[in-house]
Amino acid sequence: MVSKREAEEVLKMLLNEGFRFTLIGGTIVELELGSKDLGDDLDLFAEKPDAFVEENLYREVASKYGWSMGQTWLGTPRILARVEGVEVPVEFYDNIYDFYVPQEMIERAVRRNLGGVRIKALTLEDHIVLKANAGREKDLERLKEIAKYVKRGKLKIDRRKILEASNLFEESNVILRRLRDSGLPI
Repeated sequence: MVSKREAEEVLKMLLNEGFRFTLIGGTIVELELGSKDLGDDLDLFAEKPDAFVEENLYREVASKYGWSMGQTWLGTPRILARVEGVEVPVEFYDNIYDFYVPQEMIERAVRRNLGGVRIKALTLEDHIVLKANAGREKDLERLKEIAKYVKRGKLKIDRRKILEASNLFEESNVILRRLRDSGLPI
């Protein structure tokens, strides 16, 4: 598990190196819940440097800090950062193959304060729609977990924002069906 403090430290280092990104993964849910542990990794939509064209810059930063570097399941950079002996996996994503984050979602990302670090993060509603769009078994299971949090009042979602986000995809009806099937009040 990645703690808030470890995430803050790694994200600050990346920002100081000139990286620009938007938080897109399950960490968004954990932040909304106020969790101290933010999940297994940090998923970032790479804005600068380009995850494909400038992969050497990722490698240089990893080398500078003594971090290891590999690839995500999509072939984009994955850095295994170390903070005070703790490993923090950081996966960088870009629109490739079936992985797609609409530019509108990146543009309307919210500024979040993670400790002393200001980052951009997708809204909870956009994250939920991305999970439904992906439609993998693990994503659908995660949606069911999120639905439980919503029903218990631990998370609040804006139905209007969900509908708006789903309309960014051609298969919006499939997305909405998956959300309803997961138990989300859509």
